[in-house]
Amino acid sequence: MRYFLDTEFNGFDGALISLALVSEAGPTLYLVYGVPAGPVPFVCDHVQPKLESVPACVEIRRVSPSQGAYEIEAFLRGDPEPEIVADWPDDVRLCCQALMIEPGVMADIDRLRFEIHRVDPYPTDLTGAVEHNAWWDAMALRQRLGREASR
Repeated sequence: MRYFLDTEFNGFDGALISLALVSEAGPTLYLVYGVPAGPVPFVCDHVQPKLESVPACVEIRRVSPSQGAYEIEAFLRGDPEPEIVADWPDDVRLCCQALMIEPGVMADIDRLRFEIHRVDPYPTDLTGAVEHNAWWDAMALRQRLGREASR
């Protein structure tokens, strides 16, 4: 199954702040790791104020890095061939880092494939969408790529 990924992070090469996976079948995962000390101005202005800007039905899971790895493992459990789709290489890098529980130990995922599509998911017609919120951005990516696939 395909899962659409977005992350928010503290500037390029910065710490992971939030990660969202949205399956093509519907279920979603939204993890918030927290804003690191000394956030870059963009994060202060555009990411931090929007971390909780998701519909009430979306569970915001505040996690440590190791807890996040277990959450991703549980979310993908049962899918023998998960494929994660992103629109930017840093999303893939940060997702791979998020799978590491500690040095030398990763989440129990046997197989994982990544795909990058160089597209901009905005503008979107998703009601209530909030750009620079990982959950909304992953939802917008799913909508954009679903539309392109049906053409």
